[in-house]
Amino acid sequence: MSKPFYIIGFMGTGKTSVKRYLETTNHVVDLDEQLERHAGMDIPSFFDQHGEVAFRELESELLRSTKAEYIMTGGGIVERPGNIKWMKAHGTVIALDLPFELCWERIRHSSRPLVKGGKENVRALYDRRLPLYREADIVLDASRGTEDVVRQLNRLKEENE
Repeated sequence: MSKPFYIIGFMGTGKTSVKRYLETTNHVVDLDEQLERHAGMDIPSFFDQHGEVAFRELESELLRSTKAEYIMTGGGIVERPGNIKWMKAHGTVIALDLPFELCWERIRHSSRPLVKGGKENVRALYDRRLPLYREADIVLDASRGTEDVVRQLNRLKEENE
């Protein structure tokens, strides 16, 4: 298997939509789904019971043990400094980029734990993480739509085979 593509990006950038397209013809693993299976509970429950620090520890552990062509990460995977470095050493890191207001429109009614704090807190989180996402090997404009992002990812995969 060639080196994986690690897909990173803020909440609402379209990682889940991209995953649905990719998994029809590729081996794709969603780290959030893998974490829920491993923990035996959904992410909001895990946050409530164990906190964000424990979540980030388990997320980092699963990142290092996951094998697939495409690995869809949670938006906060970049919060641990070693994660970006590790992903770059073991594959290609691709960030989905979308302006904050578009992300907010997509996530504001969700049950995501970090959305509970309201728009201003989410904005601060976005601003804090944005430079970390920009450390990716490749940044794709997610405002062009899911199908366009998938086309670009497929092209990148073909170039790397």
